[in-house]
Amino acid sequence: MDWLWSLNSDLSSWFWGYRDLIVTSWVAVLLVLYGDNINRTLKRIMRPYHYAFRIKAFVVLCSIGYSILANYGEVIINHTLELPGRKWFAVIVISTYFVLGALAESKHQA
Repeated sequence: MDWLWSLNSDLSSWFWGYRDLIVTSWVAVLLVLYGDNINRTLKRIMRPYHYAFRIKAFVVLCSIGYSILANYGEVIINHTLELPGRKWFAVIVISTYFVLGALAESKHQA
């Protein structure tokens, strides 16, 4: 059983060095999976407004809204990952990729 803890520790240390890239990939996958829902919601909200105003709202969402979601999402996730400590980081990374894969499969995007 010690070999498992040793492997977890080694993987956690290795993954920790790539934490920013890992978190960026998580945020990117979430935006790909749920971006259509966000766009659909904006479209439904903006339906009664003039065409030019709807286009401007969509451009603002894509250029500013998604960048804010990506940047602040990464910051929040990075701070959250520091709470349990490094020793659980490998388990968190592997589990999160499985969860994201399951979410993609449930949306038929895998």
